[in-house]
Amino acid sequence: MHHAPTASRHTAEPELPAQPLLALATCWNLGVGEHPALAAPLAGILGAMNPFPAPEEWQGLAPLGLPLTMCTHGHHVWKDTATRHAAVPWQADEFPLAPLFVRDLAGRVVHTGLLPLPSVGAQPVFPAGCSDVPASLVGAAYIENAVFTTFQLLEIAPSQGPEIAGLGRPLQVAYAHPSRYPYKIRPLTFYADGWRLPQVARLFARAVAPESVAARDAAAKGLVARWESRPAGQEYEAFYESNQGAAWFEELFLQGVTVIPTFEGYNGVYDVADDFSVRGVEAGRAVAGLHAVVGRVASAKPAGTILEVKAPGYVTSHHIHPAEVVVSNGPSWVPEDAWVPNLALPHPHVSPVWGACWLPTKPAHFAEPALWDWSPTGVFMQVAGPLWCPQHYVYASTATLVRQARKPLPENPHLLVLPEKLKARFHPAVGLMAYDTLNERTRQERMQHSAHPLYASALDVVPLGREITPVGYHALPPGWPSVGQASYLPNTGSTGGAAVGACPAGVSARLAPQVAPLGAAEGAPLAAYHVAVSEPMRSLVEAAGSHTGVGPEWPEGDVHLTAAMVSEVPEWLPEIPASELMLNVKRLFASRAVRQALAGVHPGLPEALFRFKEAALGWRRLRYRLFAKYPALWVMAHSPGHSLATVEVRQNMVSEAEHGAVRRAMMAMPQVGSVGAEATEVPLHAAVPLRKRAGSGRVKQQQA
Repeated sequence: MHHAPTASRHTAEPELPAQPLLALATCWNLGVGEHPALAAPLAGILGAMNPFPAPEEWQGLAPLGLPLTMCTHGHHVWKDTATRHAAVPWQADEFPLAPLFVRDLAGRVVHTGLLPLPSVGAQPVFPAGCSDVPASLVGAAYIENAVFTTFQLLEIAPSQGPEIAGLGRPLQVAYAHPSRYPYKIRPLTFYADGWRLPQVARLFARAVAPESVAARDAAAKGLVARWESRPAGQEYEAFYESNQGAAWFEELFLQGVTVIPTFEGYNGVYDVADDFSVRGVEAGRAVAGLHAVVGRVASAKPAGTILEVKAPGYVTSHHIHPAEVVVSNGPSWVPEDAWVPNLALPHPHVSPVWGACWLPTKPAHFAEPALWDWSPTGVFMQVAGPLWCPQHYVYASTATLVRQARKPLPENPHLLVLPEKLKARFHPAVGLMAYDTLNERTRQERMQHSAHPLYASALDVVPLGREITPVGYHALPPGWPSVGQASYLPNTGSTGGAAVGACPAGVSARLAPQVAPLGAAEGAPLAAYHVAVSEPMRSLVEAAGSHTGVGPEWPEGDVHLTAAMVSEVPEWLPEIPASELMLNVKRLFASRAVRQALAGVHPGLPEALFRFKEAALGWRRLRYRLFAKYPALWVMAHSPGHSLATVEVRQNMVSEAEHGAVRRAMMAMPQVGSVGAEATEVPLHAAVPLRKRAGSGRVKQQQA
């Protein structure tokens, strides 16, 4: 009855289908004001939509202006016009908001629904709007057999980008000392190693139509009656086998009755070998609300491990009948030799509980399963287990994820094929053995393929065969946009709204080290790996590399030269025509054909979408008003616990002198004029490892 271990369950790669995965995701464009927190008018409609439309259904939905997209890299996302947009003006920054798919406690793949910030009750069941993935879904074989990720790219603009709102000058994005940040291509994904589905300790049950409620309830009662009438003394495993358990439980599931997993729960403790492969897994552990613990037995098994099932339980969309179990009273599994993340640093989507997650560097650190959940504010985050935070830590799988970005599927370039060797083991946090360099020739090559996962990026990877930086937290350059930025999800920040208290004394000695950017002596040789093929980019790299101002974080100086070019301005906005802010939303709905098309999806959709678009325009206007008129409030709005709306009411509490200080900082940005594009190449350092291409006498720098 014990389930197969996650790390070895998917070793036979199926033949991938010719069509992309037909599943809906939400896409919230902050650049036009479509903040997910404003989606209340649409919530009921989105929650009731079928997330697996037929191709012809999607063709009807696509032009309607809904915050929806077809599955690309497996996430619900938000987009904005921030640093990435400045480096590549025709591309928006894109950050994952939540995974499109998770695994429930019974091991089923569940679509997380189309509600941006779902309401989550105290019971361990899924939020409204979630759906199980039907076996007939076209493209379902992609799930856990393709890499689902996007990347945060520490990019430098080759030339001037968009103009900054209100300043009348173009922006050229750089950051001080780029050579000191060897980790420039950072995966952004909730899927561990880019593919392993996030595991939640919740159970999914299908909702049924009103006419099927009686049949569902009869099936649930039948489960209980069959257990009570079993042969005397028959244990649960024998009961399961004698009733063709797998087929019977699936039949119950399709009727709206999910049997609560016990031995086969997907939250058991792993036995991990020295090579990080899985040798076995303990039975599942009791979950409050799903299991009624009727006995505890002293045992070497981890605490809470289910040892005996006294009675099965079930879940429907409206009721939980707990399973009765006897559990181990053994030791709690605590990795006392593992580092834990310093929650005083930004950790997007990580529990605010000190020590609940830890940095896995040894096989034993993967024994406890990584568990995820929604916070009370609807933010999806990791709540326990070995930490997965690829934006700030390097893992053994990171280099593979970047390499796979070179080989997207022709039929769906957003999906990256999963190498077989990646699936057979866990992947620990490691030191960085490569250097991410800047190569504009690479940018030009990638620009020939608009669907390339690293489209228009100038970043390359040079494997050096030695550790460049050790295991630890890699900070972003000061001011670089983070997926946990407070202005994106006000009152939630990176920890779902829960306050991060002081670090307990017993944890403070175990905080993972923060990897400082390489010093001048270390970074100087790496600067020779930068290959600039245009004079603007070369000049900018040299200017950023020679900057010696003292910054806010690192003693040797690393001032904020990102985005607005000054540390006082945490985020910038591009210049837009005034007409975009003066838009009358009613004009968008003036066409009877548009209104009829919307009503064809749902009778209430025309009114709901109108209200959402009006709120989005209001939020966008407020954003520009604070940035241009009240810049000190704009800075305040990026502090944890604040939002654009809450800081505007403090207008009279901020002096004009404070606004003036921020304006002066903004105006002090280096003026970027038009520059030529004379072709120039910086010579490669002699120590750059060159690889011979098979079948040719040429050598070339390895490119991602």
